[in-house]
Amino acid sequence: MKYVLSKRSKLVFFYLSFFVFIPTAFSNSTPNDLLLDEQWAIRNFPASTATCESKPDIYQDILTGEFGYFCTEYTSPNIEGIHLNAELGWGLFQPLPLVGNELPDVVIGLIDSGIDYLHPDLADHIWINPGETMGNLNDLDSNGIIDTCEDAIDNDNNGYIDDCHGINANVEKDINGQPNPLAGDPLDTNAGHGTNMAGVIAATGNNQTEDFHGGVVGIAGLASNVKIATCSAAKVVNDVYVTIPGAQGFVSTAEAVTACLDYFADLKDNGINIAAINGSGGASAFDNFIITRAKVREDYLLNTPEVSQAIQRLGALDIPVIVAAGNHQWSLDHDPETAYYPASFDLPNIISVAAIDNQGALWSNSSFGRWTVDVAAPGSRIASTSPRVEITGNVSTADYVVSSGSSQATAYVSGIVGLLRANNDTHELTTAQIKRLLLSSGKTLESLKQITRSGQLVQLAGEQGQGVMTCDNRIYQRRQHPQYDNLFRIPGEVIYIEVHKYNCSEPSNDSTLTVSVSPTGEQIDLFDDGLAPDALANDGIYSGEWVVPSEIQDYQLSLGVDSATQALDIIDISAKIIVDNADSNTQRKGWWWPSTYRNDYYAHNYRYAPKSSSSERTYKWKPEVPTVGYYNVYTRNPAHGNFATNANVTVHHQTEGNTNTISTSHSVDQTQLPGQWKLLGRYWFTEGEQVIELSNLNADSTVIADAVMLQFSPSAP
Repeated sequence: MKYVLSKRSKLVFFYLSFFVFIPTAFSNSTPNDLLLDEQWAIRNFPASTATCESKPDIYQDILTGEFGYFCTEYTSPNIEGIHLNAELGWGLFQPLPLVGNELPDVVIGLIDSGIDYLHPDLADHIWINPGETMGNLNDLDSNGIIDTCEDAIDNDNNGYIDDCHGINANVEKDINGQPNPLAGDPLDTNAGHGTNMAGVIAATGNNQTEDFHGGVVGIAGLASNVKIATCSAAKVVNDVYVTIPGAQGFVSTAEAVTACLDYFADLKDNGINIAAINGSGGASAFDNFIITRAKVREDYLLNTPEVSQAIQRLGALDIPVIVAAGNHQWSLDHDPETAYYPASFDLPNIISVAAIDNQGALWSNSSFGRWTVDVAAPGSRIASTSPRVEITGNVSTADYVVSSGSSQATAYVSGIVGLLRANNDTHELTTAQIKRLLLSSGKTLESLKQITRSGQLVQLAGEQGQGVMTCDNRIYQRRQHPQYDNLFRIPGEVIYIEVHKYNCSEPSNDSTLTVSVSPTGEQIDLFDDGLAPDALANDGIYSGEWVVPSEIQDYQLSLGVDSATQALDIIDISAKIIVDNADSNTQRKGWWWPSTYRNDYYAHNYRYAPKSSSSERTYKWKPEVPTVGYYNVYTRNPAHGNFATNANVTVHHQTEGNTNTISTSHSVDQTQLPGQWKLLGRYWFTEGEQVIELSNLNADSTVIADAVMLQFSPSAP
């Protein structure tokens, strides 16, 4: 057990709601909050200091008045330097100019389960709706707080009664044609998820007093004008899964999320400075339970046109939407069943976030995606606020918890964006500039290079030009299209190429980027000029096209040095058709688990099924053959001694001059030749969809579904 006493220092100033802010940098960038040493994401210590693995137990010594706590420790020591470098960034912060005697609010919209707006570590960062504030000094709604806007009237005429701090989209907005009073109250539920995110974003810092230990500090918790407006949209329900009746889940509906997004857009339209939206949640078509996969009911899917359109509306209002990658342990790239929304929406104002642990590795449950997930932030064992059992303003009831998820990582990024828009030197950055800055300015980690767009851990400040507050000459250059390193293309086919290049928040000033073609020696110029195929000029996105030559051979495109890997970015192009298990032109009968546990799989992952003598599971690859003729057919898989030696692979093909389908089966030893293409034979195919089929029936061990390849073979070898 670890026992810690507070080191109470002289308070320089408090960030209370009545305090008149002096426009200088944070006077004390090392806050006195009791649990600061447990916040490795804020200040990661060397191995000599461990941090809480679970909820800290806080006490006050009855003799000395000192606060302390005890908790269990991490089994693994922290790695120094894996953190947000918050204290350095806080020391550089310069607040916005005063408007009258007050700082202008910078509001983060929180879409979650709600918020405990009476929590003493959050109360000073709770947004109060100026449209509802009428100067009333009575606690008319008996919620324990006098917020001057509880007269049971919709004063701002937005359809919500007393939406002082946000709304509750989990209840009906209207009842019998009249506004529902409950719809104007985003108070958190027992789920507590929203309160937890709010603490990560903006728990008040440097607020330890004789009566209150100070708790934790949010990444934006020292900026008194960063406020949180909340929309309750997530809740625990009992009918989440089609395949597991009665199983609980923490979900939202598309209708509730859309209502939240529209609410914040309406606030922006009416003059409220909405700086960012935090969406620490989402949904895939399935949830990954490791031993099984549960299909989510359509009621809780978020990939709807309404959600997309609402996010696009926020984009037009220059509001970034920061969203979680999810906690499914899989890639969001290319597979519609693992895509996680809103993170998988291909929209310019979406910023998607994966979670890392204190070792600098991807957190064990975090989802990821080289082409889908933008950045990573701390998300493992994060100390933050929790709703109190007794919802009162009494500081003695303040509660905290240690939890993990891409949700927490997302909240850290949202807080950083809030700080950028509250900092005098960066407050005018657009959404596009903020996204470029996040992608280019972080700390590159080996563990992230191939599983996120940036390959980096977000940092508030850093050395050698790192960090959003200190970014200097940090070049980001990575391909975004095509999203495969190996392509099948036939002569005359057009390949669209897109490379992003930024320098911190600004697009590159290069007039063109050049792609080299081997063996022809061609040069392809990519332009950022807004002329087709380039969509928008001067946004740092360079576009171009290349037509595959008439000669059938292998080609290689060299796109320059990838800024994350520091290696040449190469695309191999050939007259080969490769279908990966994650591609859309596959079909499976029965459940095949996705995995990356064994090495030497093709592309992003492989899938596996147990052997069976009675219950058959099949995996079908359905390559689209563009040209009639002979093709060499190959299969491949990672190999291991526990895999089948007799996996049954059937090639469904035709013969020259006969369009009738013939089925030829092969027994494949999957314990041998890991990652190598295994020739099954040379077969004639007609133009159109063909089928290569794998079965687990009568296999002697686990069967692996990875990838198949058809190589055009006009003449026999």
